[in-house]
Amino acid sequence: CRAGSDPRCTGGVAEELGGVGAHVRARVVDVSQREVVDAEIPALAAEIGGVDLVVHCAAALFPGRFLEQPAADFDRAIAIDLLGTANVVRAAAPLAIESRGAIVCLASTAAIHGWPMMSAYSAAKFGVAGFCDAVRSELRASGVLLTTVFPLLIATPLLTGADVAPILAAGKAIAPETVVRKTLRAVARKKTRAYIPSRVRWIAAAHALAPAALDWYGRRFGLR
Repeated sequence: CRAGSDPRCTGGVAEELGGVGAHVRARVVDVSQREVVDAEIPALAAEIGGVDLVVHCAAALFPGRFLEQPAADFDRAIAIDLLGTANVVRAAAPLAIESRGAIVCLASTAAIHGWPMMSAYSAAKFGVAGFCDAVRSELRASGVLLTTVFPLLIATPLLTGADVAPILAAGKAIAPETVVRKTLRAVARKKTRAYIPSRVRWIAAAHALAPAALDWYGRRFGLR
């Protein structure tokens, strides 16, 4: 979430986790601001004694018809979702190399096929998937695992906005805990990609073999 957009951004999550015995440190950072990310991640790592696993999932949706959407909204989605991913990986990679740890980046089913009313988000998430493919071998040569996660719909505040894209209402959202559990399992098994739930693989196969079928689905469920 964006700083100031949700009370949980100001430390509520840290307090909630601390209440069940977790040792938590929290920062509120706009991931699109590279200089801030470059400063905060090493500072936090120094405070907690290093980094073994980085999970980057910051994203913003900015739905709407492309020709009607303010250009600034489209640009902001790219800045947060795509450039924010690059900023976090760039800042965290030296720490992961030091620990020979792992980095996880959340892409999306929108990174497999672009959906109506989600052009900004789809463009950014396609970029995230391609970015991860490109840097995965580079990081592996330094002893770091990079895992890309392709979730379908996750029950988060991203899906509760009044302007949510229609196609997002066509499916059943899965619990964040499920995504967390399956993501950690993928890292433990040193998987480079995780599709959550597993039927997302069928969407990827359909995009490769019969993309027109997904175009039809998008027209059927993605337009008001």
